Amino acid sequence: MSGRLQLQAGQYSIAGRKAENQDSLGIRYPEGEALVLKGVAAVIADGVSGSAAGREAAEACVKGFLHDYYSTPDSWAVETAAGRVLGALNRWLHGRGHAGHADAHAMVCTFSGVVIKNNRAYIFHVGDSRVCLVRNGELECLTRDHHALVGTGKGALTKAMGAELNVEIDVFRTSLQPGDRLLLTTDGVHGYLDSVVMAGLAVEGDADEVAGALVDAAYSAGSPDNLSAQVLNIEHLPAEDVEAHYERLTSLAFPPALEPGQRLDGYRIVREIHASRRTQIYLASPDVGGEPVIIKTPSPNFVDDPAYIDRFLNECWVGRRVNSPHIVRFIEPPQNRRCLYCVTEYVQGPTLREWMNDNPLPTPAEVRNLIQQIAVGLRALHRLEMVHQDLKPENVLIARDGTVKIIDLGAVRIRGIEEIDVPWGHDSCLGTESYAAPECLEGDRATPASDRYSLAVIAYELLTGHLPYAKPPRPSVRRRLRYRSIREFNPDLPAWLDACLQRSVSLRPESRYPSLSEFLRDLGHPNPALTPTAWRPLVDRVPPENWRFIAVVSLVLNGLLLWLIWMNSVA
Repeated sequence: MSGRLQLQAGQYSIAGRKAENQDSLGIRYPEGEALVLKGVAAVIADGVSGSAAGREAAEACVKGFLHDYYSTPDSWAVETAAGRVLGALNRWLHGRGHAGHADAHAMVCTFSGVVIKNNRAYIFHVGDSRVCLVRNGELECLTRDHHALVGTGKGALTKAMGAELNVEIDVFRTSLQPGDRLLLTTDGVHGYLDSVVMAGLAVEGDADEVAGALVDAAYSAGSPDNLSAQVLNIEHLPAEDVEAHYERLTSLAFPPALEPGQRLDGYRIVREIHASRRTQIYLASPDVGGEPVIIKTPSPNFVDDPAYIDRFLNECWVGRRVNSPHIVRFIEPPQNRRCLYCVTEYVQGPTLREWMNDNPLPTPAEVRNLIQQIAVGLRALHRLEMVHQDLKPENVLIARDGTVKIIDLGAVRIRGIEEIDVPWGHDSCLGTESYAAPECLEGDRATPASDRYSLAVIAYELLTGHLPYAKPPRPSVRRRLRYRSIREFNPDLPAWLDACLQRSVSLRPESRYPSLSEFLRDLGHPNPALTPTAWRPLVDRVPPENWRFIAVVSLVLNGLLLWLIWMNSVA
């Protein structure tokens, strides 16, 4: 990446004319990988004066968010990570108010937070604190006060952290430019300064000086409240520079073709297992002893393709962060490695495709066992906001002890990584056509629903040896496709199982199962809501390829009928 995010942060808070300062604020500016993957966070909170422990609530929100946000998985999107943390903090405040103060509204505060990642600011807001953007001397308020007038001119908060068991957080996103300034203030500041004054104060001095100037000006204007301000000056943003990105990606050279007996960074190559246009896979053994491993190397065909190298690096990145017995285990390569490659455990056993060739008629129980294990691996990915995108029998291994493992994570979509801009963009569809969900073939981003579709296609193929549609569901043929009942290929299979699979491979994602658990349940137990009726409409009973013949016969018969009618009328 061409340069890193650079900003200047400052903050200032005083009790003002009140005896106690119930405001709390904090900034976390990490270094290294955390800066790229999580960004910079600034948070401001104002304890509600009518609550018994407003200051405690504000401090808990600030400290809790700045700690817990950076503890969430790196693969999570900013909105997911912040939303989960704020939801947990709100429930804790609400419960703590009940338990510690016998009052549901004892620990209540406002909250406004900003996470700056890559070239964007993500704003999270509840209450009447504010986040404003100053650009080219003009001030724009990015948040909306959750405030309502009560009685004669008196205001009251309509939403706050800790007030209810669940709270709806306002979320905003905005693109940033170098020179922008973000202002976070409590109502003791912006309630006594208009936008023109705040914009004028924001353009002079460094971040600490601006924060102090805002607080001092509001105090001089007669603010009776606590006063707090934070200022973030955007100095440099990561640039979409192809050369800089390529330099980062090619810091490790591509390894040459490896031969048996050759050594690479402490591993001895035993043999080549697989080679394709995109990768080579070798069985290797550590020089220091231990279990054999798999070494996966990139193909020299793509040495000058930054998008390919980026995906290869992402596969290693994903593998080191997913922990599931049903995802192939990645092993950290030596720190002083000379080349680009991935190291994984060696799983002795066939691919699911090979198993299917050897077992053309498995029982439903065997199929359920395989599908359930694959689903556990998918669930581990989905919890990290990752989507496999290329689930197929060739990418599943069955170990000798029967454990099923998903392999080939090179196509995995990572929400958190997608928030980082790259000059070549992100591919929308990396899956195999026969198993990819219809929406992916149309160019939409893959989602967990897409993986669930691929899993259901595998289940269908295991039971029948065929695919659920005569052709891959490409946009050009999608309207003409009809689901083929599993009972066409295996009449012994129950109708309720057919109904389950028909729903799970629906061409529309909203018609499929919303979760893996529901699909797995119906795969093993009849669902009365899906039980098919004895009667089916003709359009479902006649195969699509027969409709053209039926139309021709109908045309001929109608023509013959008209001719007979005409002959009778002439006679």
